[in-house]
Amino acid sequence: MPNLSPHCAECNRSLGSEDLFCSRCGAPTPSNVDPDATIVNLTGDEDSAPRDGIRESATLPSGTTYKGQLRHVLGTEYDLLASIGQGGFARVYKARDRRLDRIVAIKVIRPDLIGRKVFVESFRSEGIALAKLRHPGIVPIYDIRERGGLIYYIMPLVEGTTLDQRMGRVRLPPFESRRILCELADALGAAHRAKMVHLDIKPANVFLEGNLQKVLLMDFGLAKALTTQGEESSGGLVVGTPEYMSPEQARGLSEIDHRSDIYSLGVLGYRMLMGRPPFRGPNAADILAKHINEAPVPVRDINPTIPKDFADAIMRCLKKDPGDRFPTAMDLRSALESVTFFSTRRETAGREAVSGVSGTTVALIASVAFLVGLVAGMALR
Repeated sequence: MPNLSPHCAECNRSLGSEDLFCSRCGAPTPSNVDPDATIVNLTGDEDSAPRDGIRESATLPSGTTYKGQLRHVLGTEYDLLASIGQGGFARVYKARDRRLDRIVAIKVIRPDLIGRKVFVESFRSEGIALAKLRHPGIVPIYDIRERGGLIYYIMPLVEGTTLDQRMGRVRLPPFESRRILCELADALGAAHRAKMVHLDIKPANVFLEGNLQKVLLMDFGLAKALTTQGEESSGGLVVGTPEYMSPEQARGLSEIDHRSDIYSLGVLGYRMLMGRPPFRGPNAADILAKHINEAPVPVRDINPTIPKDFADAIMRCLKKDPGDRFPTAMDLRSALESVTFFSTRRETAGREAVSGVSGTTVALIASVAFLVGLVAGMALR
């Protein structure tokens, strides 16, 4: 009998009949791709109750379309232009700010999650935290609003491509990989100093802006906010993308700090240099088990042309024990900045030149000594 169960269109993972998004990559499932999904009143368990603090009621009339409700909430301030993206927890729309005559992005929590307290609180916490950050590698938030039962951010619209689209299935040159990792480490350092942990670093969440390919780290804080919910973490909730998760994250531990992000940066670096992440498997459980139990194949065992200090930095990020990794993202950046390219050949040539000079000098001294000895022997006769 053929397997008739649905599969994710992005990563081919098996899906449950009621799954709204893929648990591996976050892509929407076939039952959740309609951009005008109908919003219905969610009732039932405590987690479905509206969160206190939303300024207007989260109860929406049955039959109201998601996009129609958003247009109503935005009123005359913004013209909704197009849907431009969707992740595991939110949708992003392109809009025009009528007052300032500028194009912006509006990120709004997905309709099926509006009544889920943990998701609403996480979304709110992420927005408040991001609004306090000021770093060129992190997209700022102009405003966070809660109206008409919706919660959404107003953000600048950035043009470019994701690192996932940039790479496809190929390797990136080591020099470009180093640049991207350095910029990501700098952005993460700013976030970590603000007590934020990303926990979902992956190519799809790294944006390369414009012709200069400026690196931007997207989608901060949601996974961390989820794992810090006591009722969730006590059950061993695993949140993230399996291929890029740290061992402690794969175990569903509640006590996870910034060093988990450093591990994920190592996975990302490995992916850029090798063309694949360090661990792959037929399903999420298999991949998570490898993160916990198996050592990755060393970078230079696969590609000996990678500079040793670059390979060593990546492999240090991938240590199972967080204490064996770089202590901070800035320490990782410093190690990456010290990487020198094309130096091995120059150093080898230099050593050969020194060795050649030394050999010639020794040969000349030996020849002179032989001649002096020969002359002295003949004089004694």
